[in-house]
Parts: sequence; C-alpha cells; structure tokens
Amino acid sequence: MAADIRPARADELGPVAAALRAAGLGANVGRLLEFPSVSPGGEVLAAVEHGEVVGGAAMAGFGTTGWIGALGVVGRDRRRGIGTALTEAAVAWLRDHGARTVLLYATEAGRPVYQRLGFTSEGEAHAWRDVAPPAGGAPTPAGVRPLAPPDGSAVRALDVAATGEDRAPVFDALGPLDAAAGLALERDGHLAGSALRSPWGLGPSVVAEDADAGLALLSALRRSRAGPLTVSLPDANAPALRALRAWGLRPINQATRMRLGPAPDYAPGRVFGMFNLFWG
Repeated sequence: MAADIRPARADELGPVAAALRAAGLGANVGRLLEFPSVSPGGEVLAAVEHGEVVGGAAMAGFGTTGWIGALGVVGRDRRRGIGTALTEAAVAWLRDHGARTVLLYATEAGRPVYQRLGFTSEGEAHAWRDVAPPAGGAPTPAGVRPLAPPDGSAVRALDVAATGEDRAPVFDALGPLDAAAGLALERDGHLAGSALRSPWGLGPSVVAEDADAGLALLSALRRSRAGPLTVSLPDANAPALRALRAWGLRPINQATRMRLGPAPDYAPGRVFGMFNLFWG
C-alpha cells in the first residue's frame, strides 16, 4: 500500500518530528515545525503507511514565494517514492496558496529528487559554529544597539531587500521588536542592519545593507551570547565567510538552495545569518 500524504493532525506533529529525527534531520527539527503548524500560510504534511508516520514535510508560504523544509522519510522506507510524493504535495499546496516560486534547502541526498522535479540550484549555504567565542569586555561595534519597537518597518524593509520576499508572517509571529528580540545597527540616522534571534532554530537572522554593517552585527552577537554562536549563511557572501574563518568558526553542515519558478530578487551578499535552513 502506498503511503498516504496528507496534512498532519495535531496529535501527529510529535510522530512527524520523531520520523524526521529518525530520517537524520537533527534533534531541532521539532522546533522547525512550530511556525508552519500555526501560520495561516503554513502546513505540515505527514506520510502515513499502515497507520504509522514514516515521513513528513512542512511548508511556509510568503505570498508569491513559498518554502519546503524539514522533508524526510525514515531510512527503511526510502527509495520507494515517498520523498517525491511529499515534495509534489508540498509544491501543489504552496501553488494553491499563491506561490509562483517554491524554494528549499536541499541535502545531498535530497538534491536528485528535487532536480528530477525541475528545481534548479542557486548556490550553497553552510551553518557555522563558533568553537572559541571571544572573551567578554570587548567594546560593542559603533552603531550597534538593542532593537526597539519603532525599528519594525525598517527591519522588514531590510529583510525584503535581502531576501526578495515579503516574510510578514514570520515577523508577525516574532511579535514586537525589543531588546530581547535582537540587535540593530544604526548609521547616519537610519537602520543599516538587524540581527533577530530565532525561536525556531539555532541561529539568528542577520541582514544588512553592506558588509561593514553585517560583520559589525555578527561581531556583536559573538560577544553578547552566553554560549557559542551558530550562524547559517550563503556561501555567496564572501566577506562574511572570510570573517567567520578568520574568527575561527567551523562549518558544521551544508545545503543547496534550490528554486522552482521565477527567481525572487534575492541578494545573498546582504544575508549574514538565516533563521534556519528551512525558510532562510
């Protein structure tokens, strides 16, 4: 009997997360399901066979763009077409909800599946971890300060300029911006960059109008955290990669950004950190 691909019931979110962990998606995958499971533009799919959840996927829709993430199938049920069926169902769901472009971050194992379905590669991304955080006491880079509620519209504008997407549902879910939400870099009376802490993944979302602003925010984050910084960003941001290597951060995993449909106005050189390798 073929697996039944359908929206997960509330009582199936735990089994979906367990199946995805068994598929090798990491201990944090349950947190990645939290946003799409409650967002009006999101959904979590379950692949169910003989009453057992054997895989899953999640979607996050942002109007004309949408993301597929946390897609996996338990090892014993791979190579039976379930991953392809999950991808096709996720694409169809996003198309039905207005997405002209579908995006995802593919593992090496998943990339052939997506290529067969027409996805094209847009470059690599890595997650990096700070194995030797700097000692405290260093001065905060000039212009860096805590976020404040009046920064909201400027933070969203910076995000659109970097991603080419309107990720309003993410910002709505984050709630009011304040000192606990992250950092801003102010320059000549305007916001040149922002760093938002993520409730869904290990890393912050850092976007900036240029390398000086982005690197200042990353430097401040390294000094403000209680533990080591983990940050994900596109390999196309060469200044950021040079800085991370110079600071002693080490890559811990890798994924390929892939696209089905028209390219958004994506500017990877403005992306110094992603919420996660699900929706960027």
